Order: sequence, then structure tokens, then C-alpha cells
Amino acid sequence: MSLFNRSAGPSVAVAPEVVLPRQTVTATVTTDKPIDKVSSATLEWGYTNFYRYRWAGRADSVAVEMNDTWWMLGEVGTDAGSEKDTEDWVGVTKVDLPVGPSGEFSGGSSSFTVPSWAPGSSEVLARWSARLSIVRGGRDVDTRGDFTVVIDSGDLHVTDEPQRRTGGDGETDIDIVLPSLVFRAGDTINGHIKLTPQKDMSDCELSIHWWHRCISHPLVRTPAAAGGSKRSDTFKLGKGIPLRVGTPVTVPFAVPLPEDAPPTAEAVHSSLVWFLESTLMYSKWTQGIEKVCRKIVVINAP
Repeated sequence: MSLFNRSAGPSVAVAPEVVLPRQTVTATVTTDKPIDKVSSATLEWGYTNFYRYRWAGRADSVAVEMNDTWWMLGEVGTDAGSEKDTEDWVGVTKVDLPVGPSGEFSGGSSSFTVPSWAPGSSEVLARWSARLSIVRGGRDVDTRGDFTVVIDSGDLHVTDEPQRRTGGDGETDIDIVLPSLVFRAGDTINGHIKLTPQKDMSDCELSIHWWHRCISHPLVRTPAAAGGSKRSDTFKLGKGIPLRVGTPVTVPFAVPLPEDAPPTAEAVHSSLVWFLESTLMYSKWTQGIEKVCRKIVVINAP
């Protein structure tokens, strides 16, 4: 069977089109004319989960561990062309729609309460739908009606995980200080960075950016080592910042999030995680750079 929509066939309309977890939606199935030779008609609620997997060879142990450890941010060894994007349907509940005694189907409806654990909708992780499947003596029918699940602060369990050093030797401690771990799409993240040099270092340049990553953890397939990611432009916070032992430095920042930022979410086969990452570059190039990464949570309910 294949997914298709055409004016002569049945259609699925879901209302309301945008909902929060724990809210109820209703799917209404209509047809231009009765469909004959029908043996069964079902409507299944769930989501299409997008992820990457490794289709050849064996993922090394570091790649597998990375899927459970958010700070394993590097690209571990993979064979060229061995990872692919794919999607799987995750069904939550299925209902039977009425079929007439003569095998005719003329439509129906079903309501569904979005689970409290529902991953938020986004083009990188999950697409929520009500899928209609009609088994009949002629050509089967498989079509869907989509709706959007948005996430608010009460829909996620938030824990403050330690920030992780992702570069450098720690000659200067970098602490990303935030008023909260939860931020709404379109908002500006206001905070500050505290620099604590462990010894006298050359002056530095400081910057920060956000990024999000889709981490794959499919139930059956071998997870990909590399997930899809997106990062913001770099926000430069200062140049020629003195770093002297015993004299901490505090640098404020304001980082805007995009209006269409996808929400933090965990689905069956993949998860979407957000980070702030700060980079310190010493003016004396032989001293290198320092990098730290802090995990944050993004919500997108209006």
C-alpha cells in the first residue's frame, strides 16, 4: 500500500490542528462517494519518527555509547556512505471505523487524547497523524491527516546536567550561567559566562552559539554515529579579555532562538537535544582554545 491523497478518494481532517499533550483531537473521515468492496477500515493515531541508521558494517562501541551520553559530540569512525536517513511509524492506538453490511464505507470519526509523553512535532523528529487504512477487494486505501503537537514547560522533565568540556586543557574554567534551563522558541537567552583562569594566560576572544542535534537510537536497526544537527551563527562576546589568575571575569550574553525552533523531545527511535556552546580563543595561538557545552531545553507552545 502507498500513501496518497486525491480529490476522488477519502480525506482525513484533524481538529484542532495544534494541540498540547493531554489535549484531545478529533479526526473526521469523509468520502466523495461510498467506497465499495471494503472488508475493514481502521484509523490509527501515532507519529512518524525520523532518524538515521547504519546499514552496513558494525557501529563501533563509542558510537553506540554516544546515543546514551549527550556529551559524546564528535564524529566517530564510520564507513563512507554507510549511514542513511529513514523513518518509522510509531502507532499509539487504533480504532475500527464502521463498514456497512454490503461492504460500503462512507466515513466516520474518532477522538484521541495526546499522551503526556508525546514528543513535540518537528520536521527533524516527529510528524503526528491519524492514518486511515481501508482494505478492500480493489485497490486498498492508505491516507492520513496531520496535526501538530507543541510542548510547554509542564510537558518535559528537566534535570540540570553538568556542563561538559568539549575542547582545550582547562587552563581557564568556563561556566555558562543561566537563569533557567528552559527557553521558549523565539525568546532570547540571557545569561553570562564566568571565566576563571587557573594561571596567567594571554588575553582571549570569547563567543557563544546554540545548536541542536538529533540523536538516533532505533529499536532494531544499528544507530548512526552521526545525527543531523543545526547551529546558529557565532555571537562574539568580547576580544582582548584579560585572563589573570585570581581575577575571575564575567561576560554577559544574549542569544536569540528562532521562532520555529523545534522543541526538545524524545521519541522511540531518536531524540532532539539542545545545547549552548562557548568557545574561548587565546591570543597566543600556542595556548589553543577552550570549549564548554551546556544542555538546555527548548519548548514551543505559544
